[in-house]
Amino acid sequence: MKAKLLLTGASGFIGSQIYNALKNDFEVTAIASSPKHKEYTALNLLNEEACRDFFKDKKFDLIIHAAAIAHGKNSFNTMSVADANILMTENVFNFLDIKDSSVIYLSSVSVYSFKNNKEIISVHDQPIPVTEYGISKLACEKRIKNKAPKSLHILRLAPVYSRNNLIDLGKRVFLPIFKVPFVTTQERVYSLCSIDQVVSVVVNTSKLDGDSLVIVKDDKDYTQNDLLSFFDLEKPKIAINRNFIKPLLWILSLIPVSKAHIIRDMFNKLFYSVRYSN
Repeated sequence: MKAKLLLTGASGFIGSQIYNALKNDFEVTAIASSPKHKEYTALNLLNEEACRDFFKDKKFDLIIHAAAIAHGKNSFNTMSVADANILMTENVFNFLDIKDSSVIYLSSVSVYSFKNNKEIISVHDQPIPVTEYGISKLACEKRIKNKAPKSLHILRLAPVYSRNNLIDLGKRVFLPIFKVPFVTTQERVYSLCSIDQVVSVVVNTSKLDGDSLVIVKDDKDYTQNDLLSFFDLEKPKIAINRNFIKPLLWILSLIPVSKAHIIRDMFNKLFYSVRYSN
């Protein structure tokens, strides 16, 4: 008899690839927000009553929680991204008995920020999120941990890409608003994660016991030229010396509001290396 797997966010960019990789090895209950695929179960994870009714008396050997409002959105319907992501997590884990379940939670390196103030951030460094997305991911990690599953594997994903989905990479290549490709005169290096790497780590983690906390990234880090090659771009004409933005970063550091922190975090990712390690 196959083990029972609950996969949330099954129709998403990452969840759909995980589903394809595991559907033959598990008895899968694949949750999606809408019934676009006959193999998915439509369930609104923001609806507390619907989740209570659906999860009542259900048990799963493995739970992979991949559902989340996409990074970069400011709100979802009338809810903030943070509130929506936390509510979805609570509506899954408040109504399930998970004491005998292994849980894999797809978190994000967005739990870190410019406030970590390190060239290479380690998985062991204290998370200091400033974006709503990062704040929600860290809050969800803690909520799931407090539910005391049999085992918990937290995977903090570096920016995820595929050849057909380069949204996160574009944020490091194109100037915001103008959407013009640029480079900095100083070298920049980024940690990124291919969708194939995500799926491989999830599949391998599904076979593990115990708890784990890891940053999921590609084996290599990527230079500016590497990023440009994803978009088939030659070296752009616009080159920016990041020393020119230091006064702006200093001004932002004097403004004690979350919006200033978010802008500063964006500039940090845009003009400086952002690398991670385990």
